[in-house]
Amino acid sequence: MTTTLTTPTMTGKEIVDLSRKHTLYEWSAQSKVDPIPVASAKGIYFYTPEGKRFIDFNSQLMSVNIGHGDRRVIQAIADQAATLAYANPFMATEPRARLGAKLAEITPGDIDTFFFTNASSPDATRSSPAIAPITARPRARSASPAIPADGPPSPAFQAWCMCSIPIMASSADGNPPTPRSP
Repeated sequence: MTTTLTTPTMTGKEIVDLSRKHTLYEWSAQSKVDPIPVASAKGIYFYTPEGKRFIDFNSQLMSVNIGHGDRRVIQAIADQAATLAYANPFMATEPRARLGAKLAEITPGDIDTFFFTNASSPDATRSSPAIAPITARPRARSASPAIPADGPPSPAFQAWCMCSIPIMASSADGNPPTPRSP
């Protein structure tokens, strides 16, 4: 079925109608979905095509806490895309090496090994219980509060975890990290 757009820039209604017609929304009864059309964002706000402004209390699922349109982030994304737009998780890259070294430098205790997932909270919640038995640790460490190795994390933790980079960590000798004051 073909859909013809009547304007070069879509209206909020056109965005919502076409999105509901041709895409699915997660965790929603599809017939009840009533999405907000978003055309742009700057700082703490996002805007509809008609210019209606909303405060983005959710930070686009907690991944834009620095604010929308930050020139430093835009430039860093552009620079990285120009160099290497994507590397799969089993490759070694300079940003990965530098981030691992920096985290080892600033992380308390003897934590010096990190596992970066390529997604968000679900990867951290699934990988922590899997890693704990392999590393013989009662709990795997993460960049956010500890994830129970013997059960699911709390809903509050799951929500918090969505705003952090999922990282699993251990000490080089295989023992649980020793916390220390920074």
